[in-house]
Formats: sequence, structure tokens, C-alpha cells
Amino acid sequence: MKCPKCGSAACRESRWRSQREKSEHPGSHPYRCLDCSCRFIGAASHLPAGRGKLIGVAAGLLAVVLGGVALGVSHVLDGRDDERRTNATTAAPVSNESDTLLQSAQTGDPEAQYRLARSMLYDSSRGRTGAAEAVDWLRRAAESGHTGAMVQLGKLYRTGLGVLQNFDLTLAWLRKAADGGDAEGMLELGRMYRSGTGVKQDLVEAYVWFNRAAAALHTEALGERENVALKLRPEELREAQARSAHDHARTAHTPSQAPQPESMAQR
Repeated sequence: MKCPKCGSAACRESRWRSQREKSEHPGSHPYRCLDCSCRFIGAASHLPAGRGKLIGVAAGLLAVVLGGVALGVSHVLDGRDDERRTNATTAAPVSNESDTLLQSAQTGDPEAQYRLARSMLYDSSRGRTGAAEAVDWLRRAAESGHTGAMVQLGKLYRTGLGVLQNFDLTLAWLRKAADGGDAEGMLELGRMYRSGTGVKQDLVEAYVWFNRAAAALHTEALGERENVALKLRPEELREAQARSAHDHARTAHTPSQAPQPESMAQR
């Protein structure tokens, strides 16, 4: 198997990204080039080499003994060759798609940077290098205003996966995403205040963010809000509901500040 991008034969099998991708490429398998890291889809070999040789010998014997059967065998083999060529050509669109995404990210497209970072995070074969690259792309997208990238960064810093755990950066990115109107950012920020992870536990503040996330149509926020509401005194609940409306109107017209780039250099 050779890489369609650099021509290297140093390739190994990769994993399917989704069941849909697998179903769209029957008789094929994903591969990763060890030289240029290009991921492509090529023909899958289902038979060991020794068994393939035996089949070839058997086909030859049948051709000699049965005569006319040789023509049928030839058609079958030709069909398999056509299938291999067809499957091999599927590598080009996948490679081109990946290249296009990278080019868009390099030109400063925040959505492309976010999608590229997500694909790197889900590709375990890239290891720590891939994780570091993913965080860098997420940071670029987040600094350009992509709230999805902000939320993803906040989650990474909270778990410490691929980066050093840092609750200050978790809170900063989630708050920026929430202030930017991202429903998932509101939900995750509410969870931080509910559990007291990296911040002082504040159930009123947690209710405020769950309430706003639910208003932004995040269904998970409904249960979170009701669970917190059961723990609040009546006067606290009234305060939380009043603050929900007040903070929503205030932050809708007040741009939030992004975490300083220097702090994002922590890995």
C-alpha cells in the first residue's frame, strides 16, 4: 500500500472515523502514512498471500482442464482488478478533503481550525504531538471568536487531557463561550459552580447558567436546573431567576475578554 500524497510505502492501517464512513467504502480500509501522516482509504486485502497463490494455481488448473471456464475466471479476476482500482481512487477525495480543511485552517478560517482540531483529538494514532497541535488549532479558533472551540478548550483544561490541568483557563474559556451565547458553554459553566470544581460552589450562580442554557434550547440544562432548584431556598430561587434575566440582558451587549495568549501557552 502506497501513500497517494507522498508515494511512501511506509503505511499502516488506521481506524474508521464513523460507521457511515465504513459503510460508504465497502471492500476498503483506512490507512495512515508514517512519513507524511496523510490518512487515506485504499483497497482492503482479505486473503493471506499464500492462500491467494493457491487460488491462482487452482484457477490455472481449471482453465487447462475445463477450457471454457478459464474465460469466466478471467472475467472474475478482471472484476476484482476493477474493484481494487475503484477503491484505490477513493483515497484521493479523502486526502483532498483533508488537505482542503488544512488549507482553510491555515488561512485563518475558525470553523476549519475547529474541525481540524477535533479530527486530531479523535485520532489516537497521532499521540501527544497530535494533541498539542489540536490544542493550538483550538486556541486559534477560540481567539477568533469560535465559541465551540472555547468550550472544547475549557473541557480539555478541566480534564487535563493533552494539556496541563488548569481550572483558571477552564473557567475563563467557558465563561467567554457562555457570554458569547453558546448554550453548551452556559451548561458547562453552571456545572462548575454546581460542583465547586475550580471555583467556590455557588448554587445560585449554577442555577443562573442552567436557566440561561435551557432558554437557549439545551435540553440537558432542564434536569440540571431543576436539581439545583430543589436545593435553593425560595428567596434564593427568586434571586437566581431575577439574575438570569438581568445577566442575560447585560452580557448580550457586553463583549467578554479572552484569556491572555501567554496563559494559553501552558501545555
